[in-house]
Amino acid sequence: MDPAHLGAAEWAEVGKLVTNLWFMVGMIVLFATNMLIGHVFVPSLVASRHLPESFERMRGVFYALAIISFAVFVFFLIRTIDVAVLANDGNGIVDRFYPKFWI
Repeated sequence: MDPAHLGAAEWAEVGKLVTNLWFMVGMIVLFATNMLIGHVFVPSLVASRHLPESFERMRGVFYALAIISFAVFVFFLIRTIDVAVLANDGNGIVDRFYPKFWI
């Protein structure tokens, strides 16, 4: 099965798709970083007395940032699926490039 040729409009949608994928990677990295800081580093540094105990309250901020970044990841995931599969009345960029991509 040979893929169809892409025009300027399809390349613009591929650009949106790639941009959404990069935003998803960034949000997952932000999520993991905030979870590590809030769940591992802050309690460990407070227990070893490298940080004062007042920093223990900062864990909630890191957890909130992690939840927000995960929610933004889900938003970009839905946008990516929309561009790739569901755009233009169920005929997304992947379906126009490979008409039978599930096979």
